[in-house]
Amino acid sequence: MNRWIRSFFLIVLSFLLTTACYSSVTQQTDIPTTIPSDCRTVPHKLGTVCIPNKPKRIVALDPRYLVDPLLALGIQPVGIAVYIEQDQEGLAGLTPDDIEMAVKVGNMSSPSLEKILELKPDLILALDFAHETIYEQLSAIAPTVLFQYDITEFKEYPSFKENLQRLAQIVDKETEAEQVISQYQTRINQLRQQLERQPEDIEVTVLMHYEGTFLIPHPEHTSHQIFSDIGLINNIDLARTNAISLESINKYDSDILFIMDYERKGESFFLENPLIASLEAVKNNRVYFVDPDKWSANGPIGVNRMLDDLFKYLPHKS
Repeated sequence: MNRWIRSFFLIVLSFLLTTACYSSVTQQTDIPTTIPSDCRTVPHKLGTVCIPNKPKRIVALDPRYLVDPLLALGIQPVGIAVYIEQDQEGLAGLTPDDIEMAVKVGNMSSPSLEKILELKPDLILALDFAHETIYEQLSAIAPTVLFQYDITEFKEYPSFKENLQRLAQIVDKETEAEQVISQYQTRINQLRQQLERQPEDIEVTVLMHYEGTFLIPHPEHTSHQIFSDIGLINNIDLARTNAISLESINKYDSDILFIMDYERKGESFFLENPLIASLEAVKNNRVYFVDPDKWSANGPIGVNRMLDDLFKYLPHKS
């Protein structure tokens, strides 16, 4: 869509929303639109949209940024999209039990419009980097809020706490969001008190292993947020997110090393390598292979499961 067409569409959309609160976007397909009779206007990346004051049938098209926070706020979506890669399903810190009440509508990058339509949602939650190209089709099914995460336009990702608060504003659960954050902070304080040393004296590193390469998680990775909240020393360059060579892995040696093994190679695969075996963290039995799906979380439920690992692995008082 070129700039002129995009501008024209936004003008038309703004006019329709102003005069009719919410109106379906003209589609090539004949999809009936769910129009809320009682709605409130909320802003999002493409302008504003009127959503039901109390949505009852929410479809959330991403487990990490949308489904997990919704569940943490006490809202069970009727439909969700998941991550699917090489026939493997990813839930970013959630478990099948968490989502057993929801219908899966496909891969988050290409959800099924037909399945979404069958669920008769009254609100759809989507992400700009994955769903902006199908926003018109989604809007024709139900009011759709497009959350902004495109790094080319949104220079800094929100933290998982900020993301929770943004979502809570949409679904009118701001008090619940503050309670969830307060509970998280209580656990952080409990963990700090149980450490055998001051957190600022404990150095940690988390590395990803994917397709035969070690990678530094991007600066917005949830593990960095948690380490910062605890007050640990994070032994990585947060300005760097590219691959690192095995020969330079000693630069990331720490008191504790966490490895997210996406290929499920197993401990022996790594520890048999002399460059890894020579690390002080390995010699001191302080290297831990953590579940990459769990450690990809960005919602309170998954984050608390990451905290469970830290309660177990960080050195604590005897």
